[in-house]
Amino acid sequence: MGSKLSRNNLTDEIYQIVKEDILSHRFAAGEKINIDQLARDLEVSNIPIREALSRLQSEGYLHTVPFKGMFVNQMTVQELNEIYEIRLYLEPQAVKKAALNIPDSKLEWLHETMASLNSDQSSRENPGLEAIKKMNASIHGVILEYCDNANLKNLIKNYIEQIQRYLTFIKLNLDVDNTNAEWSEHNAILQKLLLRDSGGAAEAMADHIKKSHERNKMHFASMSSGKN
Repeated sequence: MGSKLSRNNLTDEIYQIVKEDILSHRFAAGEKINIDQLARDLEVSNIPIREALSRLQSEGYLHTVPFKGMFVNQMTVQELNEIYEIRLYLEPQAVKKAALNIPDSKLEWLHETMASLNSDQSSRENPGLEAIKKMNASIHGVILEYCDNANLKNLIKNYIEQIQRYLTFIKLNLDVDNTNAEWSEHNAILQKLLLRDSGGAAEAMADHIKKSHERNKMHFASMSSGKN
């Protein structure tokens, strides 16, 4: 980790570092968080460490075991199902709200970004997880930026990040590439946004979430059963 913190917003920076370590599985599911070791690695006191971990606990990444410490939450099919169920309620509403607010310049940028990603995956320069991350950051990111509801934006952003933990875990353990399906589904959303069709965009978003759920549930359940 090193001592690269700015000292201005310690808790926020520590929060981002630890969350990224959880999302990328450098901190594995079930692993105990060693607060003293973190403090030594980051060259800070335990106070901002505990504040950052408390925030991560409130967001569903960590849990406390009395007298034992704080641990990274396990990953389960039930949790995966619950996250997608919530996303299915929230994200069609967000895209419906955003459809008429997104500037033409942003839509043109999305169009160019998706075209570039399609070209990259055809040449295999940008396959797999990184391409899917870029699609999520562009399409979902712009929708959240213009949904005109900060609380809705923050809720959805948190659930998308939690799904990213599953996507990374699947990619680390299985040789799967869902890039083509993800691109087609994100592009379907974009085409409705280009038409300013809020209802159609909401339907395309719901279709994407349902299909993404089925793909990731199948892969994760397959991995889980294989370990039994």
